[in-house]
Amino acid sequence: IADLNRAIELDKDNSFALFNRALMLYDNHEYIPAMNDLNRVLEQEPGNALTLYNRGLIKAQVGDLPGALEDLDRVVNINPENVLVYFNRAAVFIEMGRYQDALEDYDKAIELYPDFAKAYMNRSYVKNLLGRTRSSKEDYNTAQRKISEYRAKNVSEAGSFADTTRKYSSLISLDADFAKKDFNDEILQYRDVDVQLRPLYKFVLADAKAGNVALQKRYEHTVTDRFIANSPVPVEITNTPSRNSHDAADNPVAQERNDFLAALYSYEGKQFNAALTNYDLAISGAQTTGREAVEQAFYYMNRGVLRAEMIDFIASIENNVQILSMDESGNTRARVKDRVNQSYDYTEAIEDMKKAAGILPGMAYILYNLGNLYCLSSDHISSIRAYTEAIKAYPYMGDAYYNRALVQIYLRDKEKGCNDLSVAGQLGVKDAYAVIKKYCEQDEVH
Repeated sequence: IADLNRAIELDKDNSFALFNRALMLYDNHEYIPAMNDLNRVLEQEPGNALTLYNRGLIKAQVGDLPGALEDLDRVVNINPENVLVYFNRAAVFIEMGRYQDALEDYDKAIELYPDFAKAYMNRSYVKNLLGRTRSSKEDYNTAQRKISEYRAKNVSEAGSFADTTRKYSSLISLDADFAKKDFNDEILQYRDVDVQLRPLYKFVLADAKAGNVALQKRYEHTVTDRFIANSPVPVEITNTPSRNSHDAADNPVAQERNDFLAALYSYEGKQFNAALTNYDLAISGAQTTGREAVEQAFYYMNRGVLRAEMIDFIASIENNVQILSMDESGNTRARVKDRVNQSYDYTEAIEDMKKAAGILPGMAYILYNLGNLYCLSSDHISSIRAYTEAIKAYPYMGDAYYNRALVQIYLRDKEKGCNDLSVAGQLGVKDAYAVIKKYCEQDEVH
């Protein structure tokens, strides 16, 4: 704090220092000074959702419920997909005696993350206050069932959502925000930019209306193309978020014994543990010979991606995120915001992806995914090797060039990294140009 005090004396508009000092003051239980620092950040960036969210939590803690509600309302308007905003706003509504509003917020939190056991517990409490005892009991039983399922599976990464004693009202740091982009906020990107890997590839349910599109330089893989063509419902491989809404109840095929498709539908509904169970069944039920042995590679691939995404989701909530971080001079470092004494292990996800690669060697998407998982596990040499193999299998894979570039820059091999970024940009990865401008053009300006 003393160092930040001096930094702010030298630069009174240093919002990076103000934001971080606010977090430290909060940890010291100096709530009003912390809120004053956040106010100064918001003077510069009035629509900064992350700062509004944190200020809202502090206002609630000091008893300014109307002020807390105003801040959280603004965050909901900016980012309506953040589960924690609804969860914490519901608590404010309860304190204000607005139980119906609290109920609606818990409904939304559960809609966004249906495995959130504590949200069911809290909604059960609100329903009981409203006299809806039968429905309250159902929510309570649902919460207990989800807790039991977590513990039976021994999925430590996901177990925190079953821990009804854990607090989900902690302030969120810049590290978690940059890493997960949970809030639409551009704070301080000109000062200290953190760079995300391009996401993992996986099978998802496709829009039936889209049809087959002939793309130039499309990745052609006979086994994958046949698997997609023979699927009873439209599926595709992608690393972009699904924009479609799929309901298994509306599709008769999903009612049949097809565990892989059931997993895709569960994933669409954010029923991550149900999806994991379906992948387990698909893998154990697949034969080890013939065409189905090849399909088993896709089951392993998707299960590996799901396991990694579950870890990432929990990490973003618990605010324990390690990311590649590069400052303006091109220096790199790993930055960890560790407020929870817990580490995240990608071993199971890597093992699934390696099994998939063993069944389908040379499949570009699987090799690319291995690159990401190795990177997340800080095995950067293996990561570069996997991206290189993916590029050999599919020379037009811009995402592989982009991610390999980030790892190379992280390892201070700037020349190779910048060359890869250039190729990634030419192959359509728009993010590459911002990174090039930030880290690859400095040497030219003297």
